[in-house]
Amino acid sequence: MFLKKKSFALKGAFFIAASMIFAACGSENTKEENINTPSEDSIVAEVETQEITYSLPSPLQIASIFKKSGLKYKAGITSKMIDPAKYTTNINKSINLGVYTADLSYAVLNKQNQEAMTYMKLSRKLADNLGMGSVFDQGNLSKRFEKNLSNDDSLAFIIAELQMVTDMYLDENDQQQVTSIVFSGAWIESMYIASKVFEKEKDKSLNNKLAEQMTILGSIINALKAEEKKDPEISGLIADMTTVKEIYDALPSVKNNPEASEDIETELTLTDDEVTQLTSKIEALRFKFING
Repeated sequence: MFLKKKSFALKGAFFIAASMIFAACGSENTKEENINTPSEDSIVAEVETQEITYSLPSPLQIASIFKKSGLKYKAGITSKMIDPAKYTTNINKSINLGVYTADLSYAVLNKQNQEAMTYMKLSRKLADNLGMGSVFDQGNLSKRFEKNLSNDDSLAFIIAELQMVTDMYLDENDQQQVTSIVFSGAWIESMYIASKVFEKEKDKSLNNKLAEQMTILGSIINALKAEEKKDPEISGLIADMTTVKEIYDALPSVKNNPEASEDIETELTLTDDEVTQLTSKIEALRFKFING
């Protein structure tokens, strides 16, 4: 997910992301999708023309990172599959499009493909309500997703391609603020899912990745601030996301290791109590988002 501001070459980002995701999915399905799949060269050519300030990973990349660290499938922790018509404001629609995208990625990477199909349809409905449903028709993305439900690698590739097409659409229509809002919802949902699995498994690797993903939050907040003038409701979202960062920055493990707040290379393990403090706030904010 990329936000356009200043010149910054992004060569091959989409292809690299898709390759990472294939590794997370595994190679059980060897039959490759053979309809309208872009080549590496065509992807690079499209993406490297973008100009950005903030580079944020896609929801699928975040899910892949957690998956590689031991994130297991746990039924019932994704958002309830409700009628997207519940969301009446553009900011709520955009946030929950992000939530659904995170749930879609989690389902695909854990081979819950029928559940993934439902989240794909819900995402399409929200996108329609935002006036951008046409992106799902580019390259027959929706139809290809349904046709390839038995092929995990193809589903992951299609989601990655959908992300690229969506970002390009929003960029071309000067709606970069939607990108920032959608990613905020996706990030909160991804962190919520990981925290719920950690709660059950107490896996140290997931603990480390929860802390690592917190380093992205500053960029999310900055990206939202860069687009704040386009939608007055973004101010409230900035305040919400900032409360999560403030809680994290105040944790003793973080305060005693200042680089951990900004440097993704700094490995940090939070105490169980610190994880509870952080994830309780994430859960509360997630509840607020999905309940409109």
